[in-house]
Amino acid sequence: MTWYTFFKSVHVVAAAVWVGGAMMIQALAFRITRTGDARRQADFAKDTEVVSMRLFIPTTWILLLAGIAMVINFDWPWGQNWIVFGLIAFAVSFMVGAGFLGPEGGRIAKLIESEGPDSPAAQARIRRILLISRCELVVLIAVIVNMVVKPAGNAGWFWGLVAAMAAGIGLVIANYRRGAEPVPATATE
Repeated sequence: MTWYTFFKSVHVVAAAVWVGGAMMIQALAFRITRTGDARRQADFAKDTEVVSMRLFIPTTWILLLAGIAMVINFDWPWGQNWIVFGLIAFAVSFMVGAGFLGPEGGRIAKLIESEGPDSPAAQARIRRILLISRCELVVLIAVIVNMVVKPAGNAGWFWGLVAAMAAGIGLVIANYRRGAEPVPATATE
């Protein structure tokens, strides 16, 4: 094993934890929000805040440091569009996660404690945090494709990925605005 393959392995495992965890949270969120059970949604929001702060933030730093180590070790030029895209997406995602998603989860928990899980304000904040985290997931998936394809010198692939990412975010927002009513849980759920 070379240092490059070591750093690449660490980088890929960290990406799998981050993106896989985010995907799992969204899958559970979809299921839980469809129940219409405010207490269950509130508990999920609290749990998500803990996972975000204790798992995702350290994982993102490991991912970044391993990525930087790969670039240095393999002597890639920093100006390649796929590297720049990855660094920008990391910065945006980290700021959104650490600056909004994690703290907002804590604020939601406090709001639920003071007003209860059925509070319209708490429910609105839960819907908003899920919207933002779904948009972030679209960005993370675009980054994975970008890192696999590495469209160096191929502006068409790069801008195609940026357009696909923007379209994905647009679909998430359009679905949010459509505002489907929650479906009550069946007796077996």
